Amino acid sequence: MKRLALVAVVLVAACSAKETPKADTAAPAMAPAPAPVAVDTTKKDSASMAGMKMDTAKAKMDTSMKKMEEAKGAMKDAKAAAPKKP
Repeated sequence: MKRLALVAVVLVAACSAKETPKADTAAPAMAPAPAPVAVDTTKKDSASMAGMKMDTAKAKMDTSMKKMEEAKGAMKDAKAAAPKKP
């Protein structure tokens, strides 16, 4: 009976004792890199496009105004240089 009691005590002690987890010596697993986000390069910002169009329109207007002024000046010069009819 003493042996049976001793076996029971050892069995209960072995089952009830918490096992301490062994230290993990393996290198930690790396998480996979996130997938790159697809960027829509064809999409244009409407506000910036409108600003660029305005800049282009202003430049074209400035150029056309300069050409008109040059043409007016050339017409005045041509009239001044042309001989008057008798």
